[in-house]
Amino acid sequence: MSGDALRSFLAADLSPQALAQAVQVIERLRREVPQGVRWVPEENLHLTLKFLGGVEPDRISRLVTAASAKLEGLAPFEVALGGLGAFPNARRARVIWLGVCAGGAQLARLARKLDAAAARIGVERERRPYRTHLTLGRLRQPAPVALSGVPCPDGLPFSVEEVVLYESRLSSAGAQYIPLARLPLRTADARETNLAPEM
Repeated sequence: MSGDALRSFLAADLSPQALAQAVQVIERLRREVPQGVRWVPEENLHLTLKFLGGVEPDRISRLVTAASAKLEGLAPFEVALGGLGAFPNARRARVIWLGVCAGGAQLARLARKLDAAAARIGVERERRPYRTHLTLGRLRQPAPVALSGVPCPDGLPFSVEEVVLYESRLSSAGAQYIPLARLPLRTADARETNLAPEM
């Protein structure tokens, strides 16, 4: 990606209650999973819908326009977190994630629409089906993980009411996610898109 391009992605934020549940699960995992895991900081927990890679600033407004058009007529919906898993599997894990026990089909539909919107500005289409998950930690080396003993009750449903376009700024201290735009889900005729203030 060019020096001016913004490393970015589209995501759904968690409610405070869902965020607290995810943090609680991470604390339990810390006690059960061996060393060598980079746990996601609380402020970076989100449900990724489309990773965009590097997007030049002059394409951001086009992306927002295309994504808003794809979201038009989509109503807010409920999601609930539940169930632990690992990619590619628990025997040779690289990523530990928290799943979704409600709202997965709606999130997948949302991801497909955003994938199509991103393609309008030249972002490559996804080749694999969307797999709804909340990344909790990444292992430095593939290793087996025992997840069955970690209690993970289903969370209370929360409403997904908007999609957030984030910039991911990388540094030696880790990634910082900066909101660039908020795209509301609404069935009414209002087509307002809230651009986040520049930081």
